Amino acid sequence: MKRSMLFGMLVVGALSVGFISTQGSSMSVSAAETATATSVDLTQYYTTNPGQVATLKATHIYSNINLSDGMVKAVAKGTLVTVKGIEYTTGGTPRLVVDGGYITANKANVVKPVSTISNYYTTNPGQVATLKATHIYSNINLSDGMVKAVAKGTLVTIKGIEYTTGGTPRLVVDGGYITANKANVVKPVSTISNYYTTNPGQVATLKATHIYSNINLSDGMVKAVAKGTLVTVKGIEYTTGGTPRLVVDGGYITANKVNVVKPVSNLSDYYTTNPKYVTALKKTHVYTNLNLSDGMVKEVAKGTVVAVTGIEYSTNGYPRLVVSGGYITANKSNVEKTTSNAAKAASVVALAKTKLGDPYTTSQSGRLGPDSFDCSGFVYYLYKTAAGITLSGNTTTTEEGLGKEVSLSALQPGDLLFYGTRGSTYHVGIYEGDGIMIHAATESEGVKETAIKYYEPSFARRILY
Repeated sequence: MKRSMLFGMLVVGALSVGFISTQGSSMSVSAAETATATSVDLTQYYTTNPGQVATLKATHIYSNINLSDGMVKAVAKGTLVTVKGIEYTTGGTPRLVVDGGYITANKANVVKPVSTISNYYTTNPGQVATLKATHIYSNINLSDGMVKAVAKGTLVTIKGIEYTTGGTPRLVVDGGYITANKANVVKPVSTISNYYTTNPGQVATLKATHIYSNINLSDGMVKAVAKGTLVTVKGIEYTTGGTPRLVVDGGYITANKVNVVKPVSNLSDYYTTNPKYVTALKKTHVYTNLNLSDGMVKEVAKGTVVAVTGIEYSTNGYPRLVVSGGYITANKSNVEKTTSNAAKAASVVALAKTKLGDPYTTSQSGRLGPDSFDCSGFVYYLYKTAAGITLSGNTTTTEEGLGKEVSLSALQPGDLLFYGTRGSTYHVGIYEGDGIMIHAATESEGVKETAIKYYEPSFARRILY
């Protein structure tokens, strides 16, 4: 009797329903028939497989089609889920078949993503950098409720992903939402901590590098930038691969901290361009290590003139002066730029040291350098080339009358050391310092260094005084 009554009710509710089994948990009826029988508003549900859906709300996967028990796992809001098919409950409600079971097909809970979904981030990238100027909105549609502007090249922390009711993903950030479109934002490289991501204002090059007109630094090379150069930075921009670049005059340079460094804040206290020569205002030291913390080579006495060949920076942003043997401080309280005669003399000595090992010659055409010398020709070449001084003679007897005579106990770098009696001297060399002379010695020895305690000069003359 009860079975007959149920059959009669269904006939009234729908035309041509046919046989309905009351056994089990599902009915052998069409979707339309079931909807009519149970008054399910199918317009509120997906009834054809959308392929994928994004969750508009936190939801769950159930092993039971009624979504009432057999909970398999939670699915967070903003998750993209692959849909295998559609099935209906015995009450006529459609469910989405997914890995592990079923989820709701209700459009208030899930949405089919836009067809261009591959152009968007659909899992939380953690951070994105803006490839274009953009905005944060309080409204997920990004149509109103503008909170603030976000400049091109800004790194933004992402809290999650949410979807509009039209199926477009948005990135959840402090204050609201920004676009998830990969044309506008990019996930930075995994090694982002190795790069500058906010404008340092200036960087110094730790290595020789280049400026490129192309942000990928692969072509469009504008110019070379030497190691130790200070460069003004206008901003930060990112490649489509997520690598930050420094925007500079003419184009882009690397933002990698292995290649460039932000200089110390008190940079004005230091020399940042090569002063050529400095005088030590205090006792200082030459180090092989840029940090000046170890690798001490020698002491530099107060008042010593030192030739500088360049500027390099430590990895913590301190400029150092490159000198013979290593590095010294570039701090202006320790060293002072020198353009005096002492500096010129230091230049003469520095050039002489580069000629060590060059051959000795008696040839009149080769004795004045630049690649072979006799003793007086060597002296003549050094002063003309390094100090811009053309001596009035290029033999020992003409050179011995130049400048002023100085005591052998008060020698300074650059002094001329003579051997033999005045008027008939037979040899001359340049005093290097620390008891060492550089001279074009003999045909078998060429240009060499000699300790003067083993080869004591007869007298000395100072050209620069």
